[in-house]
Amino acid sequence: MKTIAVIGASGSTGRLACEHANAAGADVIAIDRDEPDPADRLEDVRYRRADVLKGDLTSALEGCDAVISTLGLPFTAKNALDPPPLYTRGTERIIQTMNELNIRRLAVISAAFVTEQPALPTWFSMTVVPALSRILDQMREMERTIETNPALDWTIVRPGWLL
Repeated sequence: MKTIAVIGASGSTGRLACEHANAAGADVIAIDRDEPDPADRLEDVRYRRADVLKGDLTSALEGCDAVISTLGLPFTAKNALDPPPLYTRGTERIIQTMNELNIRRLAVISAAFVTEQPALPTWFSMTVVPALSRILDQMREMERTIETNPALDWTIVRPGWLL
């Protein structure tokens, strides 16, 4: 049985990743800045607190065979204008800790819009994509960091939109 860490586990996508990994028979460790209330916890999932932007991630990732990062930002004006460096610095810190612990498997969620999408409706490419530009820039940088790390066995998922 593999032990999988799900970072960003308190979000909707993270919770689904925990549920699916658990259903597939993995030992799941849900990692987030804050642990959920006992009523919101999933059965057979272990919870650990960690902030990818500060503090030590070693104790959160210790004993894991793989990491799934479901880090994400809610779309707000503040995040659009000045997004916290979750995708850049957060992912760098995750990879650094994975390297220290000899964890090689990483899956992350990015976005379809990090590359040009010629089939997008004009209204979408003229409004939403520019509004997300700073977040998408971070996702591009995250992807470059992952793709150029020879120690990783990685998967980057690029959904169109997660709501």
